[in-house]
Amino acid sequence: MAYEVEFSFQPANELIVSLHTYLCKIWYKRIDLGPDWAPEIRSGLTDDFRQELDSTDLSPEWRLIFLFAYLSPEKKDQPGFLHWLESLSLGDLYVLLSPYIQNFPADMLAVRDKFVHLLSEWNSQYFAKVEPGIVTALEEDAEKNRALIGRMPAVELAEQTTSGMYFEPGGSLAKVVLTPQFHFVPGNVFYSFGPVTLCQYPASLPGHDHEEGPSPKLYRMLRSLSEKSRLRILRFLRSEPHSFIEVVRYLGISKGITHEHLFSLRCAGLLKAHVTGETVTGYSLRTSAVGELQELLLEYLED
Repeated sequence: MAYEVEFSFQPANELIVSLHTYLCKIWYKRIDLGPDWAPEIRSGLTDDFRQELDSTDLSPEWRLIFLFAYLSPEKKDQPGFLHWLESLSLGDLYVLLSPYIQNFPADMLAVRDKFVHLLSEWNSQYFAKVEPGIVTALEEDAEKNRALIGRMPAVELAEQTTSGMYFEPGGSLAKVVLTPQFHFVPGNVFYSFGPVTLCQYPASLPGHDHEEGPSPKLYRMLRSLSEKSRLRILRFLRSEPHSFIEVVRYLGISKGITHEHLFSLRCAGLLKAHVTGETVTGYSLRTSAVGELQELLLEYLED
């Protein structure tokens, strides 16, 4: 059964994604903000909060904060969202989440209080100082994509918007909620909650490309093609999806190196990642991206 697509954005979404990006240390060298972003932010935090974040990781409960942001009736600003979340009783939390999850944290209130504390401090010490134009541009990106609903199948719209996340229809999935994000570009952050999948997709914001040289997107695409094994992967995936293990066997190299090749191609938007729930079940070539690469390169050369 086909699902529907919804575009949703509120400032709290980017508040959460920005903290997610800071906590996800393995992405520091991969984000468009560059490897110096996190160290620069870290130097501006208080000693206590810096140490607290150093000991905080992206635990399994972390996924719930994205669900809270989606379900929140307080959409205008970060303090409103945090006040609403803090005001919920234990019963409120169970009623709110029960349509979407079956297994609750052992101490739900403690998890909620931790979220509120971390996000309140992060907002005060970092996010409230972020350029306001970023939030405005993300709101505009969501509105622009919202206008595309109904003009193409929902599966294709989600794949196009996320640069390759192909959420397979079927099962209990009824809705894919797409939210633009800036800090975690070029990655997608997605979680499945029964009938709803939430995906924070990488937005390309005007004015945030490099003034000299190719755009980050073009540079990612060109760089991803500079390795022979990656070209072999694209050729292997040109006609139908294949699983990760099938790609490993085709290349005849280690799983770790194959994973890095696939990761690079995915970040460049050259692959479709076929997703069921929260599992990537296979990969296929995004033929549309090959044409886009040509357009971006010609546009850059002509400019």
